[in-house]
Amino acid sequence: MHQICTLLRIILQQNYFIFQEQIYQPDKGVAMGSPISGTIDEIFLQHLEHIYIRPLIETKHILFYTRYIDDILIIYDTEATDHD
Repeated sequence: MHQICTLLRIILQQNYFIFQEQIYQPDKGVAMGSPISGTIDEIFLQHLEHIYIRPLIETKHILFYTRYIDDILIIYDTEATDHD
């Protein structure tokens, strides 16, 4: 895991894009359309699913969960998620 994080850090440090004939380097994130953006998005969303969504599905608070790329549909039990 450490090697993957190191590799991603190196890739992100070399993240540039051109807009109106100017070269930019984002402070954080990845330029839209970058070849690595889909991979980083997938890693991040899988992490969120593992940490936050899976426990809610296992406790039946979320009745249905599906994701296509970065579009998410969640059906949940409002009585199980209401907080007074």
